[in-house]
Amino acid sequence: MKRVMKLAAAVALCAAVALPASAQFPGKSGKDFGLWMTVGVDKKINKKWSVGAEFEYRLRDNIEEGKGWGAPSRWNIAVGAEYKVLPTLKFDAGYKFMRDYSLHEWDEAKQEETEAYWGTKHRLYASVIATFKAGNVKISLRERWQYTYRPEVPDVTYDWKKDRLEPVKGKGKNVVRSRLQLSYDKKKAWWEPYVSAEAYISNDFKARYTAGCEFKINKHNTLDVFYRYQDIYEDDDYNNRDSHILGVGYKFKF
Repeated sequence: MKRVMKLAAAVALCAAVALPASAQFPGKSGKDFGLWMTVGVDKKINKKWSVGAEFEYRLRDNIEEGKGWGAPSRWNIAVGAEYKVLPTLKFDAGYKFMRDYSLHEWDEAKQEETEAYWGTKHRLYASVIATFKAGNVKISLRERWQYTYRPEVPDVTYDWKKDRLEPVKGKGKNVVRSRLQLSYDKKKAWWEPYVSAEAYISNDFKARYTAGCEFKINKHNTLDVFYRYQDIYEDDDYNNRDSHILGVGYKFKF
């Protein structure tokens, strides 16, 4: 019971810190506030192989669309596998199916107006993760390649010059993601705080900075609570903005 109360207090504390940011950084200023929620399962097949699946649902501060805070922005389902080569080195790979909500956009130069719409994305990824320990500090380095393809979406863009509807053309994008994570991993501790920094490198660039804590409820159940700031330096996706994000994730291992 004490552990459950501590978990509830941790979630409430993160919410109390993050929620005021939504009022200070509304979508109209170019900054966004979001809530990301995930539920996942992991299955260890043997000492080297494990598989997993995850469902994620995202909300954002969608003031520009007139829907206020809490508008859905994305949901996705992911499946993947992990292979441990050495105690300190492992590989993973997977596929993610995404439904993504794109905001209304006006292109002054092209005189094109794109209505808000739901679109589909398909993503493949592969990573190499190296982990080291220095006392109770765990250091994790991850290099990930991902490829995302968005199929064409018909009749959502109005070309004012041609006076007709046009599709949003399909496109693919390769991204390299580099992440450094530090965590306090004390033996037999039921909680593990961590911080991380991740860079997204492609034709454009963005960074994510995260601070959170993973709570081990028991050997099968884990809760993850985090705050994340997303810093967009340059991105060809109009929906990607500087964002303050509160995340809550639950994982079941069997």
